[in-house]
Amino acid sequence: GVSAQSFLHCFTLASAAFNLQVATPGGKTMDFVDVSESNARWVQDFRLKAYASPAKLESIDGARYHALLIPSCPGALADLASSGSLARILQHFHSESKPICAVGHGVAALCCATNEDRSWLFRGYSVTGVS
Repeated sequence: GVSAQSFLHCFTLASAAFNLQVATPGGKTMDFVDVSESNARWVQDFRLKAYASPAKLESIDGARYHALLIPSCPGALADLASSGSLARILQHFHSESKPICAVGHGVAALCCATNEDRSWLFRGYSVTGVS
């Protein structure tokens, strides 16, 4: 699942400046966790929008995008940390020096990014995340 609060903040901030595309493994509908009284209405309204239907992560061509944002999502530990599709996208973004932003638990998604020699793509970088 994805943190409702983190997604709300990330989406609201980024949508003011960018056209956004949501993508999930298999194109599955996002499962929002930690929905509270303060964000329940936003989540409900978001689900009614056309852009709430995720693309399949497996079909994403990194060349079509300028930035990558991974919100805090506890699901990153299970779904994204070992995703070959996300690894391919991260490799493209890294090689093209495109911005990558992972927030909170979303940092776990970066674990899948390895070089051909199996070394971590972000070796030598400073990364902050949830402990």
